[in-house]
Amino acid sequence: MKILPLQRKNNYFLFYIPCLFWITSCVNQSNKVNSTTQNSPVPKEITTDKVTADTAAGKEDDFHKIPTNRDYNDIARYIAGMKGWPGSPYAKLENDSAWAKFHRNFDAAWKEVAAKRLQPMSTWASTELTSEQKSNLNIFYPLSGPDILHADVFFPDAKIYRLYALERNGALPNLVNMSTKETESYINQVYSSLGDVFTKSYFITRKMMTALTADNVNGTLPLICVFLVRTGHEVINIQYCHLNDDGTETPLDKDSLGIHHNDLVKVYFKNNNNNSIQMVSYMKCDLSNNAYQKNIALQNFFAKMPQSITYLKSASYLLHYAFFSSFRDLILSKSKTILEDDTGIPYKYLPRDKWEVTLYGVYDKPVQDFSGVFQSDLESVYKDTLHTKPKKLPFSLGYHWGTNKQNLIKAQLKN
Repeated sequence: MKILPLQRKNNYFLFYIPCLFWITSCVNQSNKVNSTTQNSPVPKEITTDKVTADTAAGKEDDFHKIPTNRDYNDIARYIAGMKGWPGSPYAKLENDSAWAKFHRNFDAAWKEVAAKRLQPMSTWASTELTSEQKSNLNIFYPLSGPDILHADVFFPDAKIYRLYALERNGALPNLVNMSTKETESYINQVYSSLGDVFTKSYFITRKMMTALTADNVNGTLPLICVFLVRTGHEVINIQYCHLNDDGTETPLDKDSLGIHHNDLVKVYFKNNNNNSIQMVSYMKCDLSNNAYQKNIALQNFFAKMPQSITYLKSASYLLHYAFFSSFRDLILSKSKTILEDDTGIPYKYLPRDKWEVTLYGVYDKPVQDFSGVFQSDLESVYKDTLHTKPKKLPFSLGYHWGTNKQNLIKAQLKN
């Protein structure tokens, strides 16, 4: 996520909506980064049952009870430029010349990103995030946009990933009722929306806010599903829910398209590396103080949320500002580990008597889009190589894209 410089608190809403940026790129594990259509497994048991209310909004330990609706995965593969599994009703659409071009371009772009960025990320995470990957803690990813992908590469086996941002929930396309022209336009919109992630590692919201309208890609859900299948997962079911004032969830019959306040979408998927069932939820919401302090449902939900691993990526320095103080405090109170770059929670809120901090990469002044958020204390600890000893970061991920000036900060709560 990337937001242009902010001058006044009252400008936040107008500022946040048109200028939000988000990042997406990912792998799951080193043997999943280069997963292709040809080596993706075909599910042995396929049903078309709908998720029942009890299963969808029930105990999250019961993921193994989630029935498989193959259609979600077939649609996801098609709009991700991946050839369908045998029996896919959309296989005939692959004969279209526009889809064939989309398939070739997507494969080539993904292969390059995997080699240059995603594979090094996966290798790094396997050594530097070992304890977090084995912790069985859920992943808390505010200010995320649809970026399940980075969370997945760093924490590939988490049971639950919770994403929160301003973009609409949306829906997968109804390919059966779309004309050839409409289908071609849709996949072109998908590919166009991915252009910046291939080159910069994040998406530009001024483009994304157009691409994710109902008339185009239609929200975050399609992109979440695209990245899940592209990283070797199988989408097995999707459920829309409403967050009640007491923090509980009620299943919805269909996609709300972001019309109702406090609706969310859950994507259940199978990790084909170990056959476990995982879930990513995405909720459209405003996390600034004014909105968050009025959102009783979200406050009650977070109050019940167990301690988690928090991931913050290209967060536009929002958590530096006073008008995000309530949510910043929540993150600090709910996190066992925080993995972020300098755009997340400022270093001054991570005192060494409470947090064990490990630094990676290089700290440089913020890019020119931002002012007033330079952290002199963070610069000092990065320069103190005798005591701090920052570790190398073998990939470029963030606003200083294409350079060696990226950073990551891992803060682990002391016992």
